[in-house]
Amino acid sequence: MTEPALLFLPWVRRGGALSLPPDLPSGHPPSHVSTTVGVSVNDRPGADVPVQLLGPGDVTGVAPQQVIRSDPAPNARTFESNYLALVEFDDPGLPWLFTPASASDGKLRPWLCLVVVREQPGVRLLPAGKGALPVLHVGTPARPEVELPNLADSWAWAHAQVALDGAAGSAAVAAALAGDPARNLSRLMCGRLLAEQTPYLACVVPTFEAGRRAGLGDDPGDAQGPAWTIADGMGTVELPVYHHWRFATGPSGDFQSLALAIRGRPVEDGFGLRPIDLSTAGLGLSGTDDAQELLGGALLALDAPTQRWSDPALPDRFSAALEPVLNAPDSAPAAEPLLAPPRYGSAYRTPATLASGSWYEQLNLDPAARVAAALGTLVIQRQQETLAAAAWEQSADLSAATRVVGLAGLGFALADSLHRRHVAPLSPEVGLFVLAPLRAAMMTAPPASGGQSFAVQWNRARLPGAALGSAVRRVTRVRGPAVRTAERDGTMPPLLDWIGSMVPSARLARSFAAPSGPLTFDGVGPTVPSARVLSWAALTADAVTNSMPHPGFALSATPAPAGPRPFPLPGGIVTGGVFTEAVGGPAARPALRRPDDGGGPSPIRRRPGDGGEPPDPPDPPDLPDRPHHPPPRDSAAAALFRTVAAKQLGRFAPVTADSGTATGTVVLGTLMAEAVALTAPMRTFTAAIGALFTTAPAPATDDTPMPDLRFTPRFDSPMAHSLAELGEQWLLPGLAGVPANTALGLRTNGAFVEAFMVGLNHEFGRELLWREFPTRLTATFFDRFWDAAVAPTEPPDIPQLDQWADRALGAPTIRPERFVLLLRSELMRRFPDAVVTATKRGAAPGQALLPTFRGSLDPDVTFFGFAIPLADADQYAISIAEQPGAPRFGFEVGEAPSDVSHAPATDASAAKLAGRLRQLPSRITIPVQVLMRKPES
Repeated sequence: MTEPALLFLPWVRRGGALSLPPDLPSGHPPSHVSTTVGVSVNDRPGADVPVQLLGPGDVTGVAPQQVIRSDPAPNARTFESNYLALVEFDDPGLPWLFTPASASDGKLRPWLCLVVVREQPGVRLLPAGKGALPVLHVGTPARPEVELPNLADSWAWAHAQVALDGAAGSAAVAAALAGDPARNLSRLMCGRLLAEQTPYLACVVPTFEAGRRAGLGDDPGDAQGPAWTIADGMGTVELPVYHHWRFATGPSGDFQSLALAIRGRPVEDGFGLRPIDLSTAGLGLSGTDDAQELLGGALLALDAPTQRWSDPALPDRFSAALEPVLNAPDSAPAAEPLLAPPRYGSAYRTPATLASGSWYEQLNLDPAARVAAALGTLVIQRQQETLAAAAWEQSADLSAATRVVGLAGLGFALADSLHRRHVAPLSPEVGLFVLAPLRAAMMTAPPASGGQSFAVQWNRARLPGAALGSAVRRVTRVRGPAVRTAERDGTMPPLLDWIGSMVPSARLARSFAAPSGPLTFDGVGPTVPSARVLSWAALTADAVTNSMPHPGFALSATPAPAGPRPFPLPGGIVTGGVFTEAVGGPAARPALRRPDDGGGPSPIRRRPGDGGEPPDPPDPPDLPDRPHHPPPRDSAAAALFRTVAAKQLGRFAPVTADSGTATGTVVLGTLMAEAVALTAPMRTFTAAIGALFTTAPAPATDDTPMPDLRFTPRFDSPMAHSLAELGEQWLLPGLAGVPANTALGLRTNGAFVEAFMVGLNHEFGRELLWREFPTRLTATFFDRFWDAAVAPTEPPDIPQLDQWADRALGAPTIRPERFVLLLRSELMRRFPDAVVTATKRGAAPGQALLPTFRGSLDPDVTFFGFAIPLADADQYAISIAEQPGAPRFGFEVGEAPSDVSHAPATDASAAKLAGRLRQLPSRITIPVQVLMRKPES
């Protein structure tokens, strides 16, 4: 969306057309004007009515709501001396509202103006006297002819402004003035030329004598002419003040002049490094008279050398000699402890003995890294009282947390005992039913036992969701009536068959023996001998639907067996091949019969104690003779059976599009083992306890099954400021030699920053231990080095120290090293809201990168870090732009008129003068290539 264009108008007057005297430069408009107004009522002839218009003498104040902005802001102390002070009003016609004249030659004097006077002896702002307004007093030794502007030019320093989206025609201007009030305003400027570092008082005062008298509480009477006239030796002037504020100017220079003075300068070889003398290290090394290592700071040159030892073989020799010295306390007897140099970060390494070449060894065996860590300990030692007090203040609720920790330990012990004694020993079949209510949570949990997750195993089994449902659990519970009765009868299958038999692979592996004779429910069992055996996998809905027709298929009744029923169950049950009802006695049910079975009865299996043999079922009716030429068709019973069987098989063994008939396997022991691991208190109880804390506690381990819930104080302050307080050379060696108005391209030094942060945390943990503060020594108390207030979502600068494992010192675990722009200039101190961005060559508009961190050093150093890959840094350019805002007016530095106190009005109208003096926001761009170029020799 394009920004609206601003149009300046020399004056604005709204309302009816009146015949007013012109504002001629040869005289001054009158203070009061009478005119006639035509009045008509309905359709009657009109009449001219004489009226007297309100003028400057009728104004006693201006509503404060009319003032919408002043530049500079009230009490500003660094206003640019080449700019002009101004005040804006909400009403675009306010400056000319009470001017009793009409414009002449595009000029119209306002009835009020802005004056800016230097605060000095003779200039006072007095409280209200007879009137309701404060009074500006300008008298000796101050000179009113210097402090006040010439009212003959007041027309030039008042204008209106409208914002237009299209062409600037008269209709568009009228619509903008009558439309949204946010798109129009009026503005008073003062042509007073300001001096550097000088306090001023700005006041809105009347320009007519009648207005001056009315504001002071006097009777304006027939007063005419201007409120004052510039002349040498003019006496004291007192003016009523409608609005006022104070401000002061700063040093010379505005944003544009300061930005244009900045020069991108490449750094010389060795910049940002200084040598460490190792000749007197005391390790007994030979040939080290001139041994040195280059020490960098938190910031490095982009092309800083990687080899920083004077002798490439010295690092290994130095480490080999230093390691036994640092490890000596480990072999000292307990009765005679040995004092040795510190091993920084020893609380985060178990055991603390130096061994392999990880970050711990790099930190303690490299002199440069040890210097950085020692700086961290020095910061803690200097600020220990303040930091310890802050830690105790953070732990104000430590007593409540301690109670939670104690109750958590008791609760975990009870939960672990119950789980170990009552859940873990259960058989897979019984245990899965016991843990069934947790199935939804176990389905979403990650693997706990190192194998496949519970969800993967359950989905692979393709068991229905109701397999562990409440209905199945109620029927199959070990102490339930159904299971106890079945156990007494000897018909109880193994427990594992309850779930295993529901797995599709187990169902489809069964076989179906085709019996002869009537198809009763017992007749289809595996005990019926048959020459034909069909696989359950072949019994699908499609197989039943597409099988050959059965015109002789019929249903016949099977008589109920005599004698008592073995055991009653609610609803229909199968006993001896006959359906019976729990209520109402035996009922005849149809039995299945096939025509090719010869009409003989099928053998019926009886339970012990069933009584006598049941009578044979009746023979099926004879089938009529069929002609051979018509195609065979199903009988009514066959069609009904085909429909019912197809639906039953479609629900029992559905066919999927990708894998054919549903299959599935399950190893109940493995499934139960995963369920036991997921429900272990080490996992569930500790997770519930951890949810009570805003900061997640350390995870549980086999050695510490309960998470360590001791309070850990944390400090989010960027520690780069604390390092700079020790000396700016620790942040960037050689910074003192950087000239003013310089831009440098640098990069962060990850190894130095991490070594410094380890030293901070190491020493603060020891300090808290000495003060008996209940916390973990393996905690990370400080994790931010750079000030990321400009990017609050940025992650910390280092990972948690107890998670470093065997990483290398300075490894980009969280972020790589960043490109840094360093400015030594007054620009950022004078204009802290300047917008600094980085743009890649060829990038689309709007893809500029904002800084990820920012810092400053007194008096004039500011640096910005960007997420720019160092390998691609030469493809970027850095832009420094003035914060866009409301229009400002003034002169370029060094171009203001001289030998006058107020700028002369040399333009044809106030609108043209405003357009000439408007100062647009400035921007400079510095290609990173310029910062990487080697200096000329």
